[in-house]
Amino acid sequence: MKKLKGFSLIETLVAMVIGAISIAAISYSYIYFNSSYQKITDKAKMSKAGRSSLQTIAKDLRNAGYKNINYTRSTWDRWIEKIDAHNGTKGDKLRIWYNISTQDRIEISYYLERNISGETYLVREVIENPVVSPMKRNCERFDTQKNCAPITIIENATDFQVFFNDKDGNRLNNVNISSTENQSKVHTAEVYITVRSPNELLKNPITFEMLNGGTAGQFTKSDRYLRETFYISVYLRNVVKL
Repeated sequence: MKKLKGFSLIETLVAMVIGAISIAAISYSYIYFNSSYQKITDKAKMSKAGRSSLQTIAKDLRNAGYKNINYTRSTWDRWIEKIDAHNGTKGDKLRIWYNISTQDRIEISYYLERNISGETYLVREVIENPVVSPMKRNCERFDTQKNCAPITIIENATDFQVFFNDKDGNRLNNVNISSTENQSKVHTAEVYITVRSPNELLKNPITFEMLNGGTAGQFTKSDRYLRETFYISVYLRNVVKL
């Protein structure tokens, strides 16, 4: 009868150690590559959200103040407005008005909303004929204005800042619907949007301070999220008069 030999205790221990090292190496590689993939995915989402939203805002800004020559329904005194620290956030509210036909014009607003968790997101709200007979567009039923709500264009927006400049590049303050003179001086609009990554990607918390537009103290946060700011400057061809 043939005698069978098994592993010795030392051989078994060596095999267990090698196996444990192999499993640890595989686990580390998986965690590392999964983390790298998550960073790439989140950065792509942030870039897409920031750039696509700026394109939408830029299109509305270029239309700001456009008046159809046959439009006579009401006084034409609303073109563009900025409201600081809107709705309890440190972000601005941007309001834009322009014609869409000889009888109708719209008001478009961009601003930050806050959810129940305290996180902010950027929304776009559209109102038809805001002065004569306001009707919000984004509703479950437009005719009865049922369940109306602005459209979210960036879920993880942490800051939204707007600055107006005159033709010489000087900053303009108090640009609002109470002053057509200030509105007519706006030559360009600068828009800054800061987007947060959907997931926590940093190993250790870092302190992030937003200085959008060169203004300090707008927003300071310490966490493990990545953030990126997107910027655009738009010439307001239909607004500037001076």
